Parts: sequence; structure tokens; C-alpha cells
Amino acid sequence: MNATKWGIRIQEVSAGRDILLLLTGGEAHIGAVATAYFNEEDMDVQVRTVDLPGHREDELAEYMAKTAAKALGCTVTVAAGIHYDGISKEQILDIVAEAKQVFEGYLKAAVNKI
Repeated sequence: MNATKWGIRIQEVSAGRDILLLLTGGEAHIGAVATAYFNEEDMDVQVRTVDLPGHREDELAEYMAKTAAKALGCTVTVAAGIHYDGISKEQILDIVAEAKQVFEGYLKAAVNKI
């Protein structure tokens, strides 16, 4: 993986047919976890998200889990934890954009392996 401005990383762990993605940056931790799966009843991808108090990674984890599950056709769990002390709102937006860019690169490579 190429180095990024903020050091955002995605690590993949295969769990049989399913995938666990660990999204980290700065001081790594687990701030939110989202699992996306295909719901036969609704014929759509559903997401379950858990966020820990004081953390804001839930929307990012949910977006990544749902997007990856749809693209890869399997259950995907994203555990996200990105932390930097004393950053501005603009820097937070930059970090989120970088995380999405790293994720898109991961997803493109993963889809090409199918």
C-alpha cells in the first residue's frame, strides 16, 4: 500500500467467504464496527453498526461495509478507529476524504481479484 498524508490504512482479514476490514490511522483503536450482509427477505444489503461513546467513525464504517458488501457479494465487517490529537474540522474532512480514497483503492483491487 502506498503511503498517505495521514497514514490511513486498511487491512483485510479473510473469514472464509466473508471479509473483515480494519481501518486505522494515527493512534489506532476501535471506535465503531459495521457489518453489512445480504438480507434475503428484503433482497438488499443491510447494515448493523455499533459505535463506542465519544467516537465518530460510525458513518465511515457503515459506508465502507455496505459499499464493499454490495461490490464483493459477501458479508463485510469494518472495524474503524482513527485518532489524531488537536486537529481542526478541516483536517478531519481531509482525513475522511483520504480514508475514502484508500478504501476505493482497496475495493477496486478486491473487485479485480474476483
